[in-house]
Amino acid sequence: MSAPPASSAPPPVPLVPPVPRYGPHRGDCPWCGSRRLRTRGADPRRSAPPPGRSAPPPGRSVLVRCRDCRHTFHNPALADGPPDHPLVRAGVRLRHGLAARALLRHCPEPESWLDVGTGDADFPHAARAHFPYTSFDGLDPTHRVLRARAVERVEEAFVGRLTDPHIAARLRARYDVVSLFQQLERVPDPRAELRAALHALRPGGHLLVDVADPRRLLALPPGAPHPADLHAELAARGCTVLTGARSHRVVARKDASAP
Repeated sequence: MSAPPASSAPPPVPLVPPVPRYGPHRGDCPWCGSRRLRTRGADPRRSAPPPGRSAPPPGRSVLVRCRDCRHTFHNPALADGPPDHPLVRAGVRLRHGLAARALLRHCPEPESWLDVGTGDADFPHAARAHFPYTSFDGLDPTHRVLRARAVERVEEAFVGRLTDPHIAARLRARYDVVSLFQQLERVPDPRAELRAALHALRPGGHLLVDVADPRRLLALPPGAPHPADLHAELAARGCTVLTGARSHRVVARKDASAP
């Protein structure tokens, strides 16, 4: 008796556990550590929140700006879940296309690309229209990236954070392009995230950073130990910034002499 024919059905798409909508609330700036924070859109004459309101109401995240370095971030941090409202989704798709075209002008044919915080790999999916021959990989702290690999939006999927030592060691100097699409606003240590992204680039590779506010990182007060401006930070780490100072999409090339 012959064995039944093997099924040709594709493997099932992995189930993804629910992701919390927001991370923990924080009382200091993730870029410079200052505790002098102000909610965007709030009364600038008010230096403290109303009595009993040290954090946003439950179920809500607000944009907060540091009074010292002017870094703008979501507090509490937004989870990496997909946007809910159709208009928000349309806006995200538009930003995806603009970010991909911003890189296309400086790096038209990269072989390998890592998208950090990729979620369901919506950005690689959009960028593929402009980079059809590029191999896209995805990294995300949730298992949604495994689902993205199952539906062939990315070729390799990594679950974790770019700053995890085992991931950083595995991805070191591996990619022609690393993208951080609104990622620096979400992580607790944006400097460490930026440093890890540069370590994943090959010499001559390109970093693509999409930021919500182009004025979000300006100079720290005199005597501060580190530059807060994103362009200054990249230059200090051996990169040449290829875009304007006020651009939402920052493209930088890692110089051969960079560590």
